[in-house]
Amino acid sequence: TPVLYETEWTAEKAGTYLAEVTAESAGGQPQELGRDAVTFQREDGVAENFHTEQNRRLLEQLATDTGGRYWTPSELKNLPADVSYSEAGISVRNTKELWDMPMVFLLLLGLPITEWLLRRKWGVI
Repeated sequence: TPVLYETEWTAEKAGTYLAEVTAESAGGQPQELGRDAVTFQREDGVAENFHTEQNRRLLEQLATDTGGRYWTPSELKNLPADVSYSEAGISVRNTKELWDMPMVFLLLLGLPITEWLLRRKWGVI
């Protein structure tokens, strides 16, 4: 009957590692039953790649706490009918022409006039 052996080891530094496993028979004269090797890599800063399976219990709790609803794939056909329209959170964009703002116009007019007056005062022109 097959037996499952398990171990846990933490890599100290980021990098590529090689694990070699050998199975031997128990008893008087050990005999090799099998051997295998596997490479794995520890990378820092990529936690988003771990535990990517859906946490349904957490999603349902978030939906309940926020007044929302958890949808299963089979219920998605009802989504358009169940979504209600609301004005809340809708932003309106108000576009103004640059030239319709007097402050910008005065600034753009005032800069060359100021430059001309300063050059005249310093005797450059």
